[in-house]
Amino acid sequence: MSAARYRVARLAPDFDLESFDCGAPAYNTWLRQHAASSVQAGICAVYLLIETHNDRTRVVGYYAINPTLVVRESVPRTIARGWPDSVPAWKLGKLAVHLDLRADSQAEWGRHLLRNALETIVGVAETGSGKVIVADADNEELMSFYIRNGFTPTGVDGDLSLYLKISTAR
Repeated sequence: MSAARYRVARLAPDFDLESFDCGAPAYNTWLRQHAASSVQAGICAVYLLIETHNDRTRVVGYYAINPTLVVRESVPRTIARGWPDSVPAWKLGKLAVHLDLRADSQAEWGRHLLRNALETIVGVAETGSGKVIVADADNEELMSFYIRNGFTPTGVDGDLSLYLKISTAR
């Protein structure tokens, strides 16, 4: 019996998305029903964490990124100091890991996937532009995850947006 292998790949039609389950129905539904059309419409890029084990391949994680624009007043002052009124940015709109991998606390698959997302964004920002990465957490658990990984919240009650400078991610 061989060990599972993992790789990250851009979303393509030949991947089976139906068996993906991160425990959050909205994230599962978005991947299955909206990711491909969002990519095709040019709204975002979607990357999949692919597990291959004994000739079986399955999607066990994903993230979606897209360019955006942020207004200086919406960003914590410690990050936006010296910026013009608005700056180009990158949005990390979705990041999810299959329940099977979330149980593996040693591997920290969420952090691996986040690192890949940040490396992808930094690479694109170096050839294009971007001052900051925006992550929109959908809940307090995700908020804590992003804070533990270097993102700064706005500090406004109820606002689940977090920020990380591209230079910091680099």
